[in-house]
Amino acid sequence: MPDPGGVKTTANSPLKIIVPVTALCLLVGVLAFVLLADRTPKLDLEILQAKRALWSAKGSGDYDISIRIKVDRQDESSAAVSVKTGKILSQSYNGLERSGKEDSYTIEGLFRTMERELNLALDADEKNSTVLKAEFDAQRGFPLVFKKLTTRQGARSYVIRLAELRSESSGILFPTGQP
Repeated sequence: MPDPGGVKTTANSPLKIIVPVTALCLLVGVLAFVLLADRTPKLDLEILQAKRALWSAKGSGDYDISIRIKVDRQDESSAAVSVKTGKILSQSYNGLERSGKEDSYTIEGLFRTMERELNLALDADEKNSTVLKAEFDAQRGFPLVFKKLTTRQGARSYVIRLAELRSESSGILFPTGQP
């Protein structure tokens, strides 16, 4: 029979559970941060100009592009544009035909969007609240992804991601590895 006035020599059961669970949570958090960290490089004007020049030199004036657009607190959208000799033949947004000459979703339009966002981010009120990141194709310079990440009040973060790029002369340029 246990001594009612004796000293306990075992730790409380809740403490036996809390310490290992806390350690496991910390380990999972660190691993998630390391494995899931955004490795997209920061964008600056020098990089943008170099990639734009590369696209001008090695890109195509004839191509079909499909992109995905994800804006904070909105469903993902998609856009598709066909370009021939640098002019828009057709374009759609979320599967609906888009009329007009607005070329925001062409390669050149994406470069202009990045340049505009870089210029806006230079403003003093956005300097520490907005981060711009982008990744480009190494051989031809076209944008693969563009991210505007902001904490500025009233502004929204967004990500524009290339889904597909093809040209008649070169075939599928992105994603690579497709037949």
